[in-house]
Amino acid sequence: MRSTLLADRYAQALKSAVTDAAQLQKAAESLNTLGMLYAGDAVFRGAMLNPVLDRSVRRQVLDTALKRLDASAEMTLLLHTLLDRNRMALLPALANRFQDHLNEWMNCVEVTVVTAGPLTPEFEHRITAAMERFSGKTVQLNCKVDPGVIGGLVVHILGNFIDFSLRTSRNVAVMPSAS
Repeated sequence: MRSTLLADRYAQALKSAVTDAAQLQKAAESLNTLGMLYAGDAVFRGAMLNPVLDRSVRRQVLDTALKRLDASAEMTLLLHTLLDRNRMALLPALANRFQDHLNEWMNCVEVTVVTAGPLTPEFEHRITAAMERFSGKTVQLNCKVDPGVIGGLVVHILGNFIDFSLRTSRNVAVMPSAS
């Protein structure tokens, strides 16, 4: 709980420093990449967390990653602050919280559609338009194929899923999402 609150504060601080929509999107992508690097690479994570390593060495490792991402000055300052305060363990949570807030700030919602086969571009456009009317937000559509879906589709939106498949006895069922 405490780490989520701290990550949320750092996300809000970065948002207040970066006001341009394109820069916010780039910051989210950079944070997501760094968060995945931190979570998936034990060597990078160890370098960021190891108190035996001199802080200047840890900063060099971090700066190398930031340079490869072409990170903004605001992003660099934020991550240096995390490193200096020994809070790099917050990086994955910070990336998640920033992405969640980015969707709010941009009035956007992620929608996942699961079907038995790939969708045509026309059908993707129709689903996107319908979900934008439903949510009142701009939709970022993620399409997934699951052969287990028998006819129709399943839509995950705003913490709910709507099952339009033949799997259910009712035509439409709205239930809280498992995620």
